Amino acid sequence: MSSTRHLTLLVALAVVAGCSSEQAEEGQTSQETSQPAVESNAPPAPAGEIDQELAALGEGLFQSKGCVACHTIGKGRLTGPDLQGVTDRREYGWMTAMMMNPDSMVKADPVAKQLLAEYMTPMLSLAVTAEEARAIYEHLRREQ
Repeated sequence: MSSTRHLTLLVALAVVAGCSSEQAEEGQTSQETSQPAVESNAPPAPAGEIDQELAALGEGLFQSKGCVACHTIGKGRLTGPDLQGVTDRREYGWMTAMMMNPDSMVKADPVAKQLLAEYMTPMLSLAVTAEEARAIYEHLRREQ
């Protein structure tokens, strides 16, 4: 093969590789802006009336898991954001992913990254299960 053909082939391969790289980066950008960036494996979002029994369990978990050390509900900012109205501001899947996988969320999710930048303290991983996240969510929904 002549050197001109080699050069043409190398240029063509570089162009194709560059296009593939741009598409991959665009795909990453789209994924980063989706909510949530990390799957929570939580049950479907609750709808309708608040399950008072589950909300009571969630209230106890909010205390026992230590959420109260960083968050209030309607009493202002602590180390983390005030959670008053959070079920209106954030989707259920995002909230459960944040409760269950805060380390992964801070690495992959743009909203979680923004919260870290604003509050300067990462949310602790408290080993919250999907069922516990659902109960805590119901508690937060009740407190709105």
